[in-house]
Amino acid sequence: MLRVFNFRIGNRLYCVNAARKDAKKYTDTINLPRTKFPNRLTAAKRAEQERLVLEGKIAVSYEYQEQQQELEKRLPTFVLHDGPPYANGQLHMGHAVNKILKDVTLRQRVAHGQQVNYIPGWDCHGLPIELKATSAAPGQNALEIRQKSRAFALEAIQSQKEEFSSWGILANWRKNDIYMTFQPEFVVNQLQMFCDLYDRGLVYRDLKPVYWSPSSRTALAEAELEYDPSHTSPSVYVRFALNPDGLEVDAKQIYALVWTTTPWTLPSNQAICYNESLEYVLVRLQGHSPDDLYLMASALMADFEANTQLKCEVIHTLNSSSLSKLTYKHPIDQEQSDLPFFEASHVQDSKGTGLVHTAPAHGPEDFLVSLARKIPVKCLVNEEGVYTKEAPSFLSGQSVLDQGNPLVLQHIARDVVHSAKLEHSYPIDWRTKQPVIIRASEQWFINTEKLKTPAAEALERVEIYPRTNAEASKKALLTQLQKRPYWCVSRQRAWGVPIPVFYSRESGKVVISSALIEHLCQLLRQEGSMDFWWSRKIEELVPADIAQELGYDIKDLIKGSDILDIWFDSGSTWSAVLKKDKVADLYLEGYDQFTGWFQSSLLMSIAARGCAPYKALFVHGFTVDEKGHKMSKSLGNVISPKQITKKYGTDALRWWVASHGTQHMSITVSDKLLQQAAENLSKVRGTLRYLKGVIGEQEASQERELLRDRSYLNRYLLSQLVEFELEVAKLYNAYEYNRVVACIQNFIANQVSAVYVHLIKDRLYCGDDQELLAIRQTLTQCYRQLCKSLWPIVPFLVEESWSYYDISGGAFHEQRVQAKPEWEDRKATEVVQAALDVKRLINQQAGEVNTWHLAVTIKGSQLKLLKELHPALDEPLNNSELCELLQVGAVRLVESDNSDVSLTITNLQTSLCPRCRRFSLNPDQETCQRCSAVMDSKN
Repeated sequence: MLRVFNFRIGNRLYCVNAARKDAKKYTDTINLPRTKFPNRLTAAKRAEQERLVLEGKIAVSYEYQEQQQELEKRLPTFVLHDGPPYANGQLHMGHAVNKILKDVTLRQRVAHGQQVNYIPGWDCHGLPIELKATSAAPGQNALEIRQKSRAFALEAIQSQKEEFSSWGILANWRKNDIYMTFQPEFVVNQLQMFCDLYDRGLVYRDLKPVYWSPSSRTALAEAELEYDPSHTSPSVYVRFALNPDGLEVDAKQIYALVWTTTPWTLPSNQAICYNESLEYVLVRLQGHSPDDLYLMASALMADFEANTQLKCEVIHTLNSSSLSKLTYKHPIDQEQSDLPFFEASHVQDSKGTGLVHTAPAHGPEDFLVSLARKIPVKCLVNEEGVYTKEAPSFLSGQSVLDQGNPLVLQHIARDVVHSAKLEHSYPIDWRTKQPVIIRASEQWFINTEKLKTPAAEALERVEIYPRTNAEASKKALLTQLQKRPYWCVSRQRAWGVPIPVFYSRESGKVVISSALIEHLCQLLRQEGSMDFWWSRKIEELVPADIAQELGYDIKDLIKGSDILDIWFDSGSTWSAVLKKDKVADLYLEGYDQFTGWFQSSLLMSIAARGCAPYKALFVHGFTVDEKGHKMSKSLGNVISPKQITKKYGTDALRWWVASHGTQHMSITVSDKLLQQAAENLSKVRGTLRYLKGVIGEQEASQERELLRDRSYLNRYLLSQLVEFELEVAKLYNAYEYNRVVACIQNFIANQVSAVYVHLIKDRLYCGDDQELLAIRQTLTQCYRQLCKSLWPIVPFLVEESWSYYDISGGAFHEQRVQAKPEWEDRKATEVVQAALDVKRLINQQAGEVNTWHLAVTIKGSQLKLLKELHPALDEPLNNSELCELLQVGAVRLVESDNSDVSLTITNLQTSLCPRCRRFSLNPDQETCQRCSAVMDSKN
């Protein structure tokens, strides 16, 4: 291939003679592209066109690909399991990013001959729906709440489903092949799975501290938490009076010094924890009685001084093991005067005093200490976050979050060594946005300790995309998995799947069996919902023979009142939708699902069948405005998908998603980017329109006669199509959709427009019928390949364009487009590339001159490739393919001993043919010889 040239430029003369004036018009004799496919559409026309494509082509495409797979038995089915959006309110840009990325993924598989399995779903239970459905009429009973919640969810699903469908999402919308987490068979599957996990010890009931939302009056999972970075809490150093028999030190009183940000938990204090690896000291505090000493870790003394401005004087250093003998008096409950010190590894020297106030009802680590040491778990806070009557009288009936801290601090004021405010990150309820507390209660849990190791092992075999963040993403998921203490799956609400258990009135023992579950499932199938759990009496829920078999009298049973966590709902979707033996090829969701659906699905699948529910994860980011701010109504920066599709069209929305949705974790939405997407799409439309104008309507002969033409330029483009198809497929399979868009744009701008279409124009407009047929055949394959690459991203445009090509009414989704291996032609690529290298050098020398007026002599010993285009040596020709590619009036190839190639450019000093504007004319010619022959053949 020619890459380096040396020049010897001869005299460059420019023709000042104008081409002779047209004696007559030749427009009718030129093969101009013609098509009815419009270059642009008004907003109204576009909306109507989208409706026609949606109803006539896209609506049936999912069913078509299913049927074809059964007939042809092609590639194995690709399964994309849909993470269910919440059936709550209008769709936003996050929905658009997620659903369109899924659709691009599915369509590219279909375009490559593979069947896909995709069943859209909705998460239908949970507190947000319950709150919205009942906000207008509080105080309703459970049945009323459930009926209104169901109606609200169904209305939201219908609205969302119609909008998803309008985006061209590939699914069986006509048959309503969707899943909803309140469908009877979905709930049946859930009840059976719960029973199976309970029988195997993977689900159990226990008293544990859990995140509790007083505003929602229910337990929350970690995935249902958000964090307020600006929450303010008290920062308090409190002293606990030690009993005198623990230390032989001369002091009037010794105190344990404890730091806490939750004074409201002090009434439930049951112990103080320390760490044996730390050194502890007794100090005298500046400004306090010299007869009093304070116990703390020496490593945290400087931190204490900095925070309180109280100087410490070390009086005595203790052996940490001696702390186990210490006891202390409760700071509030005077009856508890002999409370213990316990060694615990969760006590660290990073903050505080090295001594930790321990309230088993209000902390996971505290609770574990209570289990190990067999100390009582005292919970003095009810479901509303209010102190119970068992609490001290000055607290009873008070809210722990509103009044708890000030009342407690006021009561123990003499024991508060220092008090300040601390701004820090604090968990809040993801729906009500109100602070949560940690509170011990009887709840249902999944035994994550048994599942963590096999889940982590399964994750190692899961592919994660995008590749650039794969390691970090996998590490994040593993970290979230490992640090999860337990999974609370019970909630204290009405709108959800009831936990299908009964309790012994006498012992509190759980009563459940597979026979009982099957009876409930039969009732569910008959009734169509689980409302009967609240409406029917126990005698109707538990048949007498089953109760007898379980060893209970029906009157001795109490019906459970908890419902299942919505993460149990969505975490089990794989089992209901894919059935128990299937593993999804892909889950595709936002990165927040590392703590949500990715994890709950993994744990449920590991628990039920010992494997991950997915082979690969694709993780995308979240939409932000052009300033990087999260979109919210309060900021007034929300752009809805409906606004975009109305202004720019659905395909512009899809093009924007493909261009930006896979590149960064922050996906910018702005009018500038959307306008840019619309403009880029307009250019693509223009290219398809031009190709359509050239190739006309579909003809069976085009495929049959394709390889008769041996033009290097035609062979070059066909070879480029092979390479283009492989590159696009590789990028699609790597989920690099932004690079797919760039690859398509680059191919159109360069190989198609700048090279082939530009250089073929003379032959196309003015050539003979055989040349025109060869061009049409070549551009037909180009058109088909472009449609194949574009269809996953902009199906409306492709189907609209295809309707002007296939006038029989066929749709593009019915096509199987595949480049033929024999099109790959390295020689043609090298030959054309060598000519293009020479053309660039000619253009540099010619400047603004019309190069068809120029004659070029090319000398050198390395002319092997150029001779393929211009076989005659030492003979100037004006009709070789090299002339056409260089777009000059004549070319002469001269071999020489010099390995370097040199160019000599001269002016032909003749007029050009008025029809083709390419060939020079003799004085007696009206048109060039070629044009005359073509016109004679048409007459």
